[in-house]
Amino acid sequence: MKVLFVTPAWEPAYHLGGIVQSQSLLCRALSALGVDVTVYTTDSGGNRRLNVPLNQPVCVNGVRVFYFRTDWSLRYFYSTALAKACRDTLREYDLLHVVSFWCYPGLVACREARRQGVPYILAPHGTLIPYCLRQKSFRKLLYLKAVEYPNLQHATAIRYTTEIEREQCAYLRLATPSFVVPNGIDCTEFDRLPFEEEAMKRLGLPPGRHVVAYLGRLHSRKGLDILVLAFRQVIEQFPDGLLVLAGPDDGYAASLRNLVRKLGLDNHVLFTGFLSKERRLDLFSVAKLVALASYPGDNFGMAVAEAMAAGVPVLISEHVGISREVKIDGAGVVVPVERDAIARELMQLLSSRDSLEEMGRKAYVSARKRYDVCTVAQQMLLAYKDVLTGRRSPGLGWSDAR
Repeated sequence: MKVLFVTPAWEPAYHLGGIVQSQSLLCRALSALGVDVTVYTTDSGGNRRLNVPLNQPVCVNGVRVFYFRTDWSLRYFYSTALAKACRDTLREYDLLHVVSFWCYPGLVACREARRQGVPYILAPHGTLIPYCLRQKSFRKLLYLKAVEYPNLQHATAIRYTTEIEREQCAYLRLATPSFVVPNGIDCTEFDRLPFEEEAMKRLGLPPGRHVVAYLGRLHSRKGLDILVLAFRQVIEQFPDGLLVLAGPDDGYAASLRNLVRKLGLDNHVLFTGFLSKERRLDLFSVAKLVALASYPGDNFGMAVAEAMAAGVPVLISEHVGISREVKIDGAGVVVPVERDAIARELMQLLSSRDSLEEMGRKAYVSARKRYDVCTVAQQMLLAYKDVLTGRRSPGLGWSDAR
């Protein structure tokens, strides 16, 4: 089976979010299963060009990748070379998997797939959730209706990462078949965490603190303002409490820093900026739990799944894509995005070491059962076969299963 992935960005552009990491891992695992995978992407890192070979096949961790030059808009990943490659080579592939929305690569790939009669899967990865759309301009909503909606309507299938994401996209009223396959993570990466004392030193944290961690982009939809307000109550019971906000600024850091100063939490909230893979393991080593109190819009929750794989219990909002699985597996607690509710659960968890350890053990098992990339790749391969044959295999949650 020959599969072409089209996506705006690829490794090493990890700063653009978890989607780069998850899709890279998926393609590696699919290749290991014998799928002939090729990736068409661009040299855009969003705000800078990547230092990569252009317009030629490159082996990246066992996957064949073509980086095409972005012509004039790094933000929209506009690449005429990528468009030409789609026109010239798409018929060579059995299936197209598009991991792109609101930007040029997905637009031209879907258009060529329809023109050339190649079946294609479209994966929106949360970009169609209503909350996300409400934050955008009216012009973008018009663009969805006029340009992207036909891509969705005529896709052979839509891949959602969670059932919550699919439910939140029901307003589109699409008849297109859809299935659910989660994002995958490399669980082996989290099998052995650093020693806590050494990790504290590398992160520059004072010893003996009750660390609650957030890992991800500093964005308004992540509910970080509510988390900070809740933590103000937590330190009344745990004066050694430390909230670590780890991740790159997405236009919200200044507002958060002002809130922290206003509440007098300068000694209780630490901003680390973007963390490398090594420092991320350090963070999981020192964290009592990982919190993600997002508003609607987190279709999955990669950092949550990674924390679980590291054996760290989680506190997440009911809007996070994998919240139902977390609750079912007892890997953490699920809360509404409310200050008092979050504060109450944080204090209760920090008060019980036994509860935290039990949740951590369940989180470790849950991540490997549900999100290990080898398992996810097998599910995706099954979905590919279903798309090409018209079957509807159980376990994928096909919307049109008969």
